[in-house]
Amino acid sequence: MTEIELSRYDQDLLSGKFGETKKKAMKIILRMAEMQGAVQLIDVSKAHIDGCAYNGEASILFPREMAKDGSQVSVPTTMNAISIDKRRYNAAGLDAGFEEKGNQVTLEYEKMGVQPTYACTPYQLPGAPEFGEHIAWAESNAVVFANSVIGARSNRYGDFMDLCIALTGRAPLSGYHLDEERLGTIHIRLHDIEHIDSFLYPILGYLVGHRAGKGVPVMEGLNHEPDHDDLKAFGAALATSGAVGMFHIVGVTPEAPSVEAAFGNRKPSEVWHITKEELSETWQKLKPADNDRLDFILMGSPQLSLDEFKQINEFVMDKEIHLDVKLILTTNRYAYDAAEKLGYIDEIKRFGAEIITDSCLCMINPFIESYIQKDTCKIMTNSGKFVHYGPALLNKDDVSISSTMDCLQSAVSGFTTLTVPEWLK
Repeated sequence: MTEIELSRYDQDLLSGKFGETKKKAMKIILRMAEMQGAVQLIDVSKAHIDGCAYNGEASILFPREMAKDGSQVSVPTTMNAISIDKRRYNAAGLDAGFEEKGNQVTLEYEKMGVQPTYACTPYQLPGAPEFGEHIAWAESNAVVFANSVIGARSNRYGDFMDLCIALTGRAPLSGYHLDEERLGTIHIRLHDIEHIDSFLYPILGYLVGHRAGKGVPVMEGLNHEPDHDDLKAFGAALATSGAVGMFHIVGVTPEAPSVEAAFGNRKPSEVWHITKEELSETWQKLKPADNDRLDFILMGSPQLSLDEFKQINEFVMDKEIHLDVKLILTTNRYAYDAAEKLGYIDEIKRFGAEIITDSCLCMINPFIESYIQKDTCKIMTNSGKFVHYGPALLNKDDVSISSTMDCLQSAVSGFTTLTVPEWLK
């Protein structure tokens, strides 16, 4: 068994000085540290709770047990997207019993001082972490963005472990908290990929994740300057089709000013030259049939940002959605309120879209369950994450991906619009 060095604070937590809940949390953390081979714990400055959606009675019972002695989180802690839209309580078409249970989960976390942010994109909220900051985030897309794009340090913490760390402010010194674990393992080279747009990123992420597994991919040769939403889409797909918690893009992400720096001057385990043919095969597998009948367009996995609302707003002006299509967008309150102040929300709703706050597409089933009973229901998304999870979540095979512009054009026509990406030509 690994001998773990304990600080005086750690010992006080274990002795019950700060209450039985924090003692219990500390025991769980130490057991995890033993399993990971960590020899000491570190302070974290922030936490993000993923286990706040209702997925059965355990979702309520665990936080209720941890909250019963009045314990409070030790560091600023945000809450992930949840199962319900609390701003439209009793008005979102959800079963009342399910809605109440979803609300109970959040209230137990709020008792402990967890902020009711209901956002799966905490990096787009005020107070996001900074480079080098040790944090404890759950939610795969948030973890990969924090590690890769910001340069903060977090492992892929699971449900309930996230709360234990939030309560104590301590985490095992292991995984992505360590310099050597953040170095690249697989060298990816892009060749002759030109005319790149935002739709490349979910497709490329989906492709790379399958092969990278738990590795740290380093990408070279990207002839494009991605924005934060591009990197969000790439990381979300990467962390869904694979178990990736960190990536590097040479000249873009902060720990990859060069290939050598990204690998720490070590030799990669593999060099992979991605071709247009491989990208095309991934796109062909995930795309919809052209000019096909359509029922749903689902966007917001991860939740939509203000910039994405701006793009949607610009498209829908002076247009109306087709009567046979439902367009559902998911976002957090911060982005929604900012978009509302700029007039985007009113225009998008006038167009005919439904906007859900607090939740995201990974919890969309209760919102649309009554609409998807027919066997031939066809669903389109712009999300590499949801095209992967959607079929199992909705028990529907016909979930496909296309660009944001194709999705919006399809919402107008009522039939799938399929544009071959310029980067495949």
